[in-house]
Parts: sequence; C-alpha cells; structure tokens
Amino acid sequence: MGISGEEFNFPTNASGSPDSQATARAVVQLLARMNQRGVAQDYRAALPVLGVDGSLADTGTDLPARGHVFAKIGTTVVDGELQAAVLAGYIDAHTRRQLAFALFVNNYGPITSIDDVATV
Repeated sequence: MGISGEEFNFPTNASGSPDSQATARAVVQLLARMNQRGVAQDYRAALPVLGVDGSLADTGTDLPARGHVFAKIGTTVVDGELQAAVLAGYIDAHTRRQLAFALFVNNYGPITSIDDVATV
C-alpha cells in the first residue's frame, strides 16, 4: 500500500496491545488508500458514525459534525493509566470532500473510569 514500514510496528495480533505503534501519518495514508479500493464503501460502512451508532453513538450528538464523521476509537489502559487514546477515520467536510484523519493522545496518565477516557 506504499506505507513505510518505519511508520508502524504491530508485533502481536492483540488489538490495543501497548506494543503496537503507528504514526498518525501512516494511519491517514492507510485510510486514504483504503478509500481508493473496491471495498471502500464496505470499509467505511463498518465504522461507527459520530452521534449515530456504535462506539460513537453518545459522542457529539449535538454537534454539526453528527452523522459526518466515520471513525474508530482505540484505547490502551495499563495499570489504571491511559497510555493511548486514538480516533481515526473519515470526515465528510462541508465542501463535499472526504478527509482522512487520525488523532492520537499518548501518555495521558491516571484515569478512574471510562468517562475519563471520553473526556480525553
């Protein structure tokens, strides 16, 4: 897919494994390339929609972006510390362009509940 192997490292098959790493650039490149493949519609349809369904159903319900962000969240918590929170996917921009994006927060620190993760 033309993504540099230096920009990602997935040494195990464990989803959310703390040893999995990728740059935001690599994730955006992957999303952009997936959007050019024959499976693009199915791939996008599998993503939760902001304020509508899945893991994003209760997020952004009162935002103009509701229904226009298709993304997957990922969270890694080890010993009560939020090590990584990720949101990546597509945004249908008001210009009618579809944009790929990736937001990463690393080493946030201690959390006490899943509500803390949602706040991040």
